[in-house]
Amino acid sequence: MKKATETNKSVTITMTLDEIRKRKPTKRERTELAALAALPDEAIDTSDIPEITATTGWIRNPFFRRPEAPDTGTIRLNAPDLAVAQALSKSKGVPYEAYVQQLLHVALERELLASRQ
Repeated sequence: MKKATETNKSVTITMTLDEIRKRKPTKRERTELAALAALPDEAIDTSDIPEITATTGWIRNPFFRRPEAPDTGTIRLNAPDLAVAQALSKSKGVPYEAYVQQLLHVALERELLASRQ
């Protein structure tokens, strides 16, 4: 983070996008955001926002690219193994699919390391 020179008793702070994304909100900012989130929709003044009435002339963003779906597959588990995975994942508070995926990943990494030795 770089600080610019002081002018008129105010400081200009320059941050990169990466620094902004990693920055955590201050306690004051968290309090303000919580107060805003608690407001009902009717309490928000939108009179200064123009109403969108016509959509003619709109074009699709030519730079938009849909993210590619990750390569996935399907595996079959027998009923007893599935029941154990569901029970263990429930005790850990995670979906059983994520739990099985984590177990499989760890086991495959271990096998890969063992095969390289």
